[in-house]
Amino acid sequence: GAGKTTLLKSIVNIDVIKNGKIIYNSLDITHMPTYKISKMGIFYVPDYGGLFTGMTVTENLQLASGSRKIDVEKLKAIYPEMLNLLNRRSEQLSGGERKIISMLRTLIINPKLLLLDEPTEGMAPIITERIVKFIKTLNEKQGLTILWVEPGAKLKKVLEVADKIAVIAAGKLTYVEEVEKAKKEIDKIQRLLFV
Repeated sequence: GAGKTTLLKSIVNIDVIKNGKIIYNSLDITHMPTYKISKMGIFYVPDYGGLFTGMTVTENLQLASGSRKIDVEKLKAIYPEMLNLLNRRSEQLSGGERKIISMLRTLIINPKLLLLDEPTEGMAPIITERIVKFIKTLNEKQGLTILWVEPGAKLKKVLEVADKIAVIAAGKLTYVEEVEKAKKEIDKIQRLLFV
């Protein structure tokens, strides 16, 4: 692939990079243990969602919080439909619900940077719309910084939410621009993505 997932996993030190450094808030976190990176507020949501099977949504949320008490009102304000899912086991959720609950789970820990690995990949268009709306809500209502990676075919969806866009092709950063300018250069971006 282009290196999108590797980039996210490298930021949280799940994948070890061979060259270069990862700098976050002027701090070199390249070889920092994953648990210390998470204590800094950086969280990775994998493309498969990352919920524990055999556990209910409530139990998954409690596990993330480290206690039996979770702020349901805070989560409900962001995603009201969550209330209908609390007692369902994670394997009973749709793919889209799993991805949204995974993102909600990280909110319990008050992240500063959320790394989303292809959150709409493989989703039906109506579910993709819900996820995009949810991501936009996270950014606007929570003031959360999100690094969201998607394949090039999802470019227009990403442009609906992003402030800035970067293109990675063959493991190299080939384009970085503010979204307003990027919207005017879609043809150029698509050439970079699909060369």
